Amino acid sequence: MSQIVPSSSGVSLPAIVTGERAQLRFLEFFTAQIRNPNTRRAYARAVNEFLSWCHSVGVPDLVAVGPLHVATWIDPHHPAV
Repeated sequence: MSQIVPSSSGVSLPAIVTGERAQLRFLEFFTAQIRNPNTRRAYARAVNEFLSWCHSVGVPDLVAVGPLHVATWIDPHHPAV
């Protein structure tokens, strides 16, 4: 699991989500954009796994995540059918 840090809202966020604006946008996405609780949990689990991996390979913060990181993580985890 990634390191979890408390946000100003009292909710714990992955350590890679730094900065007040990024933390707010992260929380808004999961609370306002995803209404179904089952979908929200599934997305949160996948995002946590991805951000944990990013943290482990040295990505300093969410802003530094790029398409190459996503592609590198997806290929071994979700091979094409």
